[in-house]
Amino acid sequence: MAEEFRKHTNTGADEDLLKLDLDEEPVPQEDLSVTGTHKSHKKKKNKALYPLLIILLLCVMGYSGYQIAATVIRNLKAEAVYNNIENQFVVEIAPTETEPSPAETSGELTKPVDETEESVALMTVEADPETEPPTTTAAPDPMRLLSVDFTSLKKANSDSVAWLQGLQGYVSYPVVQGKDNSYYLKHLFNGTVNANGTLFVHCDNNFLQDDITYIFGHHMKSGKMFGHLTDYRSRDYYYNNQELRLYTPGKIYTLKPFAVVLGVGTEQITLNYAGAQDFNRGIQGYISRSLHPATVSVSYGDKLVCLCTCSHLQDDGRLFVFCKIMNPGN
Repeated sequence: MAEEFRKHTNTGADEDLLKLDLDEEPVPQEDLSVTGTHKSHKKKKNKALYPLLIILLLCVMGYSGYQIAATVIRNLKAEAVYNNIENQFVVEIAPTETEPSPAETSGELTKPVDETEESVALMTVEADPETEPPTTTAAPDPMRLLSVDFTSLKKANSDSVAWLQGLQGYVSYPVVQGKDNSYYLKHLFNGTVNANGTLFVHCDNNFLQDDITYIFGHHMKSGKMFGHLTDYRSRDYYYNNQELRLYTPGKIYTLKPFAVVLGVGTEQITLNYAGAQDFNRGIQGYISRSLHPATVSVSYGDKLVCLCTCSHLQDDGRLFVFCKIMNPGN
């Protein structure tokens, strides 16, 4: 916002007074009393300003504290909502475990004895608890398969279309599709007004049937929603996180990132291309702009999903992570 400055014209007396402060030449002895009076008056004015400056500083600190507290409370409320949704409608599928051998169940180890020409025998020895390696508990797998109760999820919110999992476990959220592209920017899954919003599909998308399905989410400083999507700017992260999962009522889709593109909010979004030539030209354009080389080939007929969030590297910046559906079909 432009500031307006008021011009002030000094009178002759004002100019003389200013010279008392700015003139580098010694002040005559007879004028010392006048100078002392002026400086004393100036000190009094400065002292009078100190309380005002302290009050102003306290106001700024109070407002900043209020904003920080409000942000923390907002994030905690959003986290509570999504944790509750996940606890209600999502269950981790335990990995298949192989049947243990009799030796394993009895606490015994088997080891071969010296081979001879006649035979090879096995003998059993008691396991020594002092020499056994300590048992360790494996960390939970952030990409363990999930089972989503879409019937109940849709009862909770009829806009539900999918569940997205990935980004080393930081993303495990429901995905909705509303009537416009603005409502879920400021509303949680349960309809509560909250700046964290909800992951949502472009309102004009024919979900997973168009050439590209776009899923949007906020880049939250807390790391929630798509706060970690910008980690794909790192080449190591890109190569080490080459799988996301999109759960739908009928199928679990594997998404493989192949292009990480920086753009702006006015970026033209194309849901469908006119044909193979336009599709190849458009996708090749994204691949050529990508921060990293493509790890999978893409051709006309492939179904793609693009994850989009804000990027603070430029004004109105956006980050697009284009993914190929590796197991399309019904």
